[in-house]
Amino acid sequence: MNPSLGRRPVHYWPRFLFRILGALAHGAARDNPDESQSDPGLELSDAGTWKRLPFLSRRFVIGSLIAFGILFANAFVSYRTIANLIDASRTAENTLKLVGALKDLQGNVAGSEIELRGYIISGERDRLARAQAFLGRAANLVQTLRDLSGAIPDQMPQVELLGTLIGEEFERFGTLSKIHGQKGVSAAIRTIGTTASAATSRRIQVLTADLMAAGDARLARRAEQSKRGSDLSVITAAVATLFNLGLLGVVILLVRREIKDRQHAEEVVKFAATHDPLTGLANRLLLTERVNRALAAAKSEGRRIAMLFIDLDRFKNINDTLGHEAGDRLLQNVANRLARCVRRSDTVARQGGDEFVVLIEAFQGPDDLAQVAEKILVEVAEPMTVYGREFQITASIGVSTCPVDGDDMQALLKNADIAMYRAKQQGKNTYQFYAAQMNPHSVERLELEAALRRALERNELTLHYQPKVQARTGRVTGIECLLRWQHPTIGPVPPDQIVPLAEETGLIVPIGKWALRTACLQARKWAEQGLPLLRMAVNVSARQFMSATLLDDVVGTIAETGMDPRWIEFEVTESVMMPDPEQAVKLLRKLKAIGVRLTIDDFGTGYSSLAYLKRLPIDCVKIDASFVRGVPVDASDVAITDTILAMSRSLGLKVVAEGVETRDQMRFLERRGCDEMQGYYFSKPLPAEQLTVYLREHEAASGESGPREASSRIRLVSGGEKRIPK
Repeated sequence: MNPSLGRRPVHYWPRFLFRILGALAHGAARDNPDESQSDPGLELSDAGTWKRLPFLSRRFVIGSLIAFGILFANAFVSYRTIANLIDASRTAENTLKLVGALKDLQGNVAGSEIELRGYIISGERDRLARAQAFLGRAANLVQTLRDLSGAIPDQMPQVELLGTLIGEEFERFGTLSKIHGQKGVSAAIRTIGTTASAATSRRIQVLTADLMAAGDARLARRAEQSKRGSDLSVITAAVATLFNLGLLGVVILLVRREIKDRQHAEEVVKFAATHDPLTGLANRLLLTERVNRALAAAKSEGRRIAMLFIDLDRFKNINDTLGHEAGDRLLQNVANRLARCVRRSDTVARQGGDEFVVLIEAFQGPDDLAQVAEKILVEVAEPMTVYGREFQITASIGVSTCPVDGDDMQALLKNADIAMYRAKQQGKNTYQFYAAQMNPHSVERLELEAALRRALERNELTLHYQPKVQARTGRVTGIECLLRWQHPTIGPVPPDQIVPLAEETGLIVPIGKWALRTACLQARKWAEQGLPLLRMAVNVSARQFMSATLLDDVVGTIAETGMDPRWIEFEVTESVMMPDPEQAVKLLRKLKAIGVRLTIDDFGTGYSSLAYLKRLPIDCVKIDASFVRGVPVDASDVAITDTILAMSRSLGLKVVAEGVETRDQMRFLERRGCDEMQGYYFSKPLPAEQLTVYLREHEAASGESGPREASSRIRLVSGGEKRIPK
């Protein structure tokens, strides 16, 4: 820019005006040649003398005054325009606050109606309290509207009416709460029916809409006034334009920010709808979408896809012993490991619980899938630290492929699940490809699982009882309780199928509790019939032993049945205690403190040692039938049996031998000092009615009669084919 055009020196303007005036005077003197040579700054007076012209002419002064007036007017108009813009901005801000308050008010009123409907459905008093709280917040927003009265000064009566209506609703909800507390839910609901007024809600909505319209109208009027004021001068228009441009820039920035926030919110909502909240993996919805897309691509392009169904082994044990928080953290670690094992084009999803699904969208052959499965098994089996404790968990994987094993998601998922169960049957921590012959067995197993869930309710489970005989006297001293299941269609279910199924599904805990209660009631019934009070034995499974409710269940059953805990015997296998020996010892001591008898079952098949046995608060050990079966012929079985008997005597423990089936076995154990025996040689497991006859005949044969206490208890046994909280 040229400086001469941008800013003039202050002293330049008087000199410039003086030159203009001199030029004008000089032009006038041209009419008189005699005076043309005189001083151009002089003027002839009426007396014929010359006088100097004034510094400013009247015309210039008038013109200058007009110019200054215009400048002042422009400045004033600019000031008013800017003031109007500022006022309009404040009005817009207050109007936005008012609209926001009205929207919040509408939301709170709607929330109160929703909670009221929920209260009518559920009868929960908390919902009524939350509905009243919503109205309380709405009343506070009415006060905010009063504070913003400048935005809608003519609508204050409507604001007051709105506050009155909300107050009436608030008092009505308070009255309903009192009626609920005094007379109950039914009276409160009847009161709602008599006092409910849909017109009140509609009036609140209409008033809110009217107030919002009034605020918008006032904002529009202010904008129109600002526009008219900005047209008074070019300078004011320029200022207004610049201001509007600046405001437009701010609006653009705000709009961009709003768009980004909205996009982010939509992404968050979409992610939450398609991903598992715990692990961040794809959920069933997203998995279904990707599987369907992959199936369509596979059909059109001739590709093959595969589905891996992954289930964590013994995860429920961790949940039961350490709590769900530790289980959730472990699932998160496993999810991260699974994601590292596959390509970006593949999908890892959480099916639910401890089950995961991996979708492989393209592969060359079974070797590729085997490689992925092996990588997953190795990665999952790596030790992990959760809350300062190190864990190691394994997984079982089932693999199905398209189109060989199915051409839709349901078939692929079902067959992969079947293959996974076969992997578990093979010993866990392995993978299996689906084969058609697996399906009948898997369907049968699923049907059996469903039937077991209903067996307790339908009284299909029973206990059979096998007597234990004192080696020295031949008297019955105790009874082992064994679980039996009479299926209504397939008949008796083998015990070796019941126990693993109940363990895996978690039904072993309620079944074990039922077995203990049934055994206690049966013992009391025999005593009331005049039979000896016998020590009853019920088996404790690994899952039941680790249950957090075991102690409470035992104490509750004893209190309910009135059974003396001295006549209850819990029997657990060595393998049950090996995962956490310290915790097992603490639990056994707590059980011992209740007064029950404790026995180690299947002794010799685990990792028992003299040092370990010394720490356990047990009363008895039970020689496994696999060792008894070979005596007195098999030298190894004889040596093992003699060792167990000698070790037990040195520790002051009783010894029971199970599986006695021949007279030679009975005599061998009797000579070696075995305390008690049981097996088919004495009696097979019998229903309660048949065992009652057996006990009476045995009592008559021994010449004893009348109720008496024999050295017998109930025991809980874990492990073995017939052991289940039987």
